[in-house]
Amino acid sequence: MSVNDSVNRITAGSGVILGGTFLGMLLDIILKGVLTSHLSPADFGTYALALTVISITGAVATLGLNEGVPRYIAFFRGKNEDQKIHELIMSAVFMGLIAGLLAVLVSPSLFESLAGEGFDAQGKILSAVKILIFAVPFTILLNLTVAIYRGFDRTSINMYFYNIIRPVSLLGFASVAVFFSASLKGVVFADLLSMVFTFGIMSAYFIKKPPLKPEWKLKFSEPTKQLIRYSFPLLISATLLNLMSWTDTIMLGYFKSAEVVGVYNAVYPLVGFLSMIIASMGFVYVPVTSKLWGQSNTESLGSIYAIMTKWCFLLTFPLFALIFVYPEFLITKLYGAEYVGGTTALRILALGFIANSYFGFNYHTLLASGDSDFLMKCSVASAGINVVINFMLIPEYGMVGAAIGTAVSYASIEVLMTLRAWKKQKMHPFTSMYRKLTLVCIFMVVSMLAARNALLLSGATWEYVAFVIVYFLIVQRTKILDKSEIKMIGEIRKTIRYNIGTHIPQSLKTIAP
Repeated sequence: MSVNDSVNRITAGSGVILGGTFLGMLLDIILKGVLTSHLSPADFGTYALALTVISITGAVATLGLNEGVPRYIAFFRGKNEDQKIHELIMSAVFMGLIAGLLAVLVSPSLFESLAGEGFDAQGKILSAVKILIFAVPFTILLNLTVAIYRGFDRTSINMYFYNIIRPVSLLGFASVAVFFSASLKGVVFADLLSMVFTFGIMSAYFIKKPPLKPEWKLKFSEPTKQLIRYSFPLLISATLLNLMSWTDTIMLGYFKSAEVVGVYNAVYPLVGFLSMIIASMGFVYVPVTSKLWGQSNTESLGSIYAIMTKWCFLLTFPLFALIFVYPEFLITKLYGAEYVGGTTALRILALGFIANSYFGFNYHTLLASGDSDFLMKCSVASAGINVVINFMLIPEYGMVGAAIGTAVSYASIEVLMTLRAWKKQKMHPFTSMYRKLTLVCIFMVVSMLAARNALLLSGATWEYVAFVIVYFLIVQRTKILDKSEIKMIGEIRKTIRYNIGTHIPQSLKTIAP
């Protein structure tokens, strides 16, 4: 597969996912708006803490299989070893189900013993955890089903179920709870019902449209051992990466009030938009490049890595500029003046999250190459940095200290992974055109901040529209994209138009009851 073909497949395939991701994040913000209008900041903070406990439990119980399964399915597809794929699927589902059931039995008691009376004196968090814990087995099986489809290049399945059906159903159930003035416990029940509903739809789809004809034979041989050896470091890595946000919530809940936790968890999702593009592209990038590794066709991977990173940052930067220059405007419009205290924290978080797009597909490249041990090691280092900084800063600076810890942790792990990709694979994204794009972006942000401080900018919508237009004109004038990339973009447009006109309607008909 050529560089053009690979880039075309990654970009065109991620276009549909990006649309779903954007919709899902908007729905999440709408959901938080509905909940914050009904729940007090203290109750919303309690709900956020309970979700954090469940997220930690779910991440651990997934065993890293959600990343290992698509990598090995694509890898074995590249080697044309279909029998090994059947074994991987059955063993992964079996291990995930057992881990999920154990989580239901162990997690509430473990949280109760670890949290102590000082953290959850009134038992409100534990009460919510005891309800939400029953969603964990459904979540694990849903994750594994999406991972299986992802290994067969059917990456849009994630969009349908996680970015559309899950948030829409959650918004619907939560809105009903709010309409009937339900308590916090009623909102928690709405969350559980949403997950059960989503899993039911996914089960019906899997039976109707399986990625391959299933062989109901459980077997644990060498492919399963490979999957476990590869996935276990990813379990540690994923847990620690998530801890970089969970630690903020837990330590803010310990040192500060639930109100502070509520404000921080309301503004935190806004910076998630900065990872939206790379997450969408990375979801397709891993199976495509893993298949190339399976075929021993690695000559083009360096060019794919560099091109995709430049495009990802180029498209993400306007979102960063909006969040970084106009944080008060966004918070006030979305949540009200009550949450404007999160302005400084939001700016700091934006600086940390933009590093993800700037350094690009280092994580995904290492993942596809099978270097999961290193991903675990650098995650340990980064999570350690986050904990140390939080302990030092949160008691005095609150959510600002938490934001600094997260930003430094994210930036440090990106540097570590980029250095590893260069050392081991001789790949990096920093071409001369990418360095030029970096200077353009720095100049534009500094100019916007200077204009705002001089009261030349007021936060009007037209100002941001004008900024975006000027930004892309400068990109065009400075020739940051070469002729081959412009040709690729033309081919990608044709592919996306075809997907929108053909594949999406067919897929919607397929998942319809």
